[in-house]
Amino acid sequence: MNDKLRVTIKIADVEPIHFDIDRKEEIVYRKAEYHVNKLWQNWFQTSKNKSSHETLARVALAFAELYYRKSEQLDGQVQLIDNFEKQLDSLLLEKD
Repeated sequence: MNDKLRVTIKIADVEPIHFDIDRKEEIVYRKAEYHVNKLWQNWFQTSKNKSSHETLARVALAFAELYYRKSEQLDGQVQLIDNFEKQLDSLLLEKD
């Protein structure tokens, strides 16, 4: 049985968005909401010549960049572990 929760997320000065999530995922969404808003607020206050939407676009780009950097890092780690396992298998199989 899925325990669904209806959440409202407010990002920057955009109209709130409403959607259903698994209750156990709420903390992830709340943390994301908090950090997006914190970064938007910091950048919006320090960049007086930038519109709210331009600032929000920059925040989106910053989080997308972080996502892709971490994805590449994870892929590299997976490849490293795969290579290590192959080397270990090779060493262990030589002993038999």
